[in-house]
Amino acid sequence: MYALSHLFIRSQTADGETAGGRICLTIHRIPRNNGLSLDGLSICEKGSHVAPTLYLNSCYQRFQNGTPLEQLLDELLSLYRQSLANNPFDLNLLEQAESVRPRVAYRLINAQSNRELLKTLPHIPVLDLAKVFYLDLGADERGAMTVRITGAHLAHWGMDLETLSRLADENTPRLFPARILSIGEALGELLPSGGRETGHPLYILSNQNGLSGAACMLYTDILKDFADRMKANLVVLPSSIHEVLLLPDRGDQNYEELSRTVASINRSEVDPEERLSNNVYLFSRSTGRLRIAPVVTGPLQAFSD
Repeated sequence: MYALSHLFIRSQTADGETAGGRICLTIHRIPRNNGLSLDGLSICEKGSHVAPTLYLNSCYQRFQNGTPLEQLLDELLSLYRQSLANNPFDLNLLEQAESVRPRVAYRLINAQSNRELLKTLPHIPVLDLAKVFYLDLGADERGAMTVRITGAHLAHWGMDLETLSRLADENTPRLFPARILSIGEALGELLPSGGRETGHPLYILSNQNGLSGAACMLYTDILKDFADRMKANLVVLPSSIHEVLLLPDRGDQNYEELSRTVASINRSEVDPEERLSNNVYLFSRSTGRLRIAPVVTGPLQAFSD
């Protein structure tokens, strides 16, 4: 229904105030992945520099479908109160650089389709992707609680991009350990009767919670160790921002056909906000490096439906 989208250090004057000036409300567009955006309501109590942000889009859809406005307001207020009561982290500590250092992590997004968003975000280019940074504040029954890190945050903390990236490289594998499952093992987790071996040499790489798990392909030695196990180079297929598929490359793969398949699946099966890339990547066992597979198909055209 609703979700606590993120929490952030306030840097702008609120558009309005209520409750005798004790509560500041701000409605603004929140840029999301791949050029999408949502409407968010930020609620900040006087004296606090942190505001929970609630997405309003589903509220508006329910209002159009006949849900009374009073009911929606009550639910939003309840969600806001829950976010304050259930959050195990003292949000005001987000102002302190030392408090945020162990919580810095990174995720991967497509660079071209997020070119406007990246103008405001510290990031590191990686092939056709970008490594962007956020704070992990844990999770509850409503999902993960995160803070997207902007240039304003770095200035406030007195932190540079090099330090931010180093912290994220150290923290992300610790906070979100990687795991690799065969297709058969993955089916075994999804099907009540258990999965069966498919005979297909595909493997799924993600993290333990399955969120933003494509970042695992940048973990130190994760691809190298798997390639050594397979005794082969690897084809890396970008399934979504949450996972990638690994395919042992024994010299018989048609990269252009694989790229067309990835683009087709992106169009028909993957939510636009969760698309990572139409490119196929190759991992060299001997050099330990990733590169984009040499194909004729353009990387981003198929991102548009």
